[in-house]
Amino acid sequence: MTDTIIMFVHLMAAVVAAGGSVFVLVLFWPRVYDPKSSDSLDEHSVPYKLIELLAPTVFVSLLVLIGSGVYYMMENYTEQVNLKEGYYNILGIKLIFVAGAFLLSLYQTFGLRAQIAHLDLRPENRALVRPTLEKMKYLGGITLGAIVFATFMGVYLTRF
Repeated sequence: MTDTIIMFVHLMAAVVAAGGSVFVLVLFWPRVYDPKSSDSLDEHSVPYKLIELLAPTVFVSLLVLIGSGVYYMMENYTEQVNLKEGYYNILGIKLIFVAGAFLLSLYQTFGLRAQIAHLDLRPENRALVRPTLEKMKYLGGITLGAIVFATFMGVYLTRF
């Protein structure tokens, strides 16, 4: 029963991270953001709010993914001696992509997002909003790719 709950939490975290990123970056962002517009973006604009909410959501989802994955591995460590050859090679590749997605998400949430936060207190940072949002969208796409690849590697690992 515990394994089922942990796997459910693990899969739901992957769905929230990947699904939220796809919705915001692929479906909604092109409709609300015009890169050629000369309008200044502030903390009340839709593109700003989208990325401001997406970055911590993906970060927390990745924390839950990592935590539930580690817990599952620790809970089932005795069954790991019967795995087929090549399991740990594929798991290592998956973990590299998970670590990359986590570090990119960490940088977006606590590095880039902090640069353009509290514009009412730091009005000199208004010029940084558009380039920072575009950088966050680009890094969000790379993070999404790493999450999707790691998810498919996890699905592939179930055959072992």
